[in-house]
Amino acid sequence: MVVNLLFGLPGDRPGGLVLTILYAVASGGGALALGLAYASIGVNWTRASLGLQAVSAFLRGIPVLLLVFLTAHLSGLTTGRAGLVALSLYSFAHVGEILRSFLAAYPADLADQARVMGILPIWEWLLMRIPWTLRHAWAAVSTHWISLLKDTGALVVLGVGELTTVAKALAETPANYNQWGVIFVLAAALYLVTTFALIKILRLAERRMVK
Repeated sequence: MVVNLLFGLPGDRPGGLVLTILYAVASGGGALALGLAYASIGVNWTRASLGLQAVSAFLRGIPVLLLVFLTAHLSGLTTGRAGLVALSLYSFAHVGEILRSFLAAYPADLADQARVMGILPIWEWLLMRIPWTLRHAWAAVSTHWISLLKDTGALVVLGVGELTTVAKALAETPANYNQWGVIFVLAAALYLVTTFALIKILRLAERRMVK
């Protein structure tokens, strides 16, 4: 049963908790890269990026489950790909705005110091502004990633499909309430341990960034 919850049922693999983590990492990492680009555009070309900011705000207002549903039915993608695209858009809309707000708050005296030292704008951006933004935005981004992992696990097509299949299989057999309880408690424990592990990793990363 543990193997099924981790990797999905034999006919439905890959699945389970492993697929949930892969989707969360892929969508979160992609959103971070896109978010940095979005933040840079938003800070450098504020008026020109108003349309992009409006789209981001619109995406933030859509529940993630509804976003997955719309992506799957409007894009023509397979369920798995539509889920990954939807999660990436959802994460980008939140992470991008977090990074934009912190990047806009970059201290003017640091920028002046870079100019006095003769640092080229591109290097000042890559070596000073981006690291400063990531350090100060890390707590907010970490909170979003923890939420993203939970949202990913809640999606039937990604993280609960195999659990639903197991429950259906049990319903077709003379299973008792103890078996149901073991399955759901075990699933909850696996996701809880994963969430705590993510929190620990993010805190360690934050300590290294501060040093």
